[in-house]
Amino acid sequence: MMQDLVFGGRCPPYFSERTPMITATLPTFESCLDGIAAAERHDGWLSDCADAGRFLLASRELAALLAASLAEMLNRFRAAPVLEVCAGRGELAEAILAEGTPVVTTDADPPAGRGVVRLSARAALARYRPAVVLACFAPIDAGVDEAVLACPSVRHYVVLNARLGGQFGSASLWRDPNWLAEPLDEISRWMLTRHDVWLGSTRRPILQHGEAWHLYRRTEFSRRGHAAMVVPRRGPAGAKQFGCGSSTL
Repeated sequence: MMQDLVFGGRCPPYFSERTPMITATLPTFESCLDGIAAAERHDGWLSDCADAGRFLLASRELAALLAASLAEMLNRFRAAPVLEVCAGRGELAEAILAEGTPVVTTDADPPAGRGVVRLSARAALARYRPAVVLACFAPIDAGVDEAVLACPSVRHYVVLNARLGGQFGSASLWRDPNWLAEPLDEISRWMLTRHDVWLGSTRRPILQHGEAWHLYRRTEFSRRGHAAMVVPRRGPAGAKQFGCGSSTL
């Protein structure tokens, strides 16, 4: 059976019979938009995502940029692998791994047969003692962000989520004086989430709510001048630039 192309849940009809879950054959961003348009002509994109248990739709462009950014962090510390917490079925990590960036995936309640290690975020942090942590749509009320920021080994925390009602992630992301944060705009522009609104226009086909943020310890900023991730200013080769900015509603 062909593996799911999307993060979380079964494949919906509009994405089910495309390609295996490896980055080289992930759908392009433009192809993902075509699928969202098809969903809108039926029960709607949000309904489609709810049925599939999907929060993020991974495109080839998103996976390539995210993998490159995480690899830069690992190379800086000569550390491996990235730890993904709340990984669900692990599709996002599969795409990152296919780009050559090592990732260990963990979740408190993973589905059987997916190779995701059954560990809560706190237990995973204690076992692996990572320098770089990734979280994609981690529950904001489960104490995940607090656990990551409190872990002594963690130097960089990459968060993918959606901004809704002006709020992004848990409040603890922005309250700890020992951590600095910066938006990863070049990654955000390729994020497609269940919360996005289809507009259908050629100039701006979709209103995006997904955002990627990089949090890093203030001590790293002091020692290195600037500890920001290196993210290419342009998308991967051949990628079409849609200019779909994230919403700040």
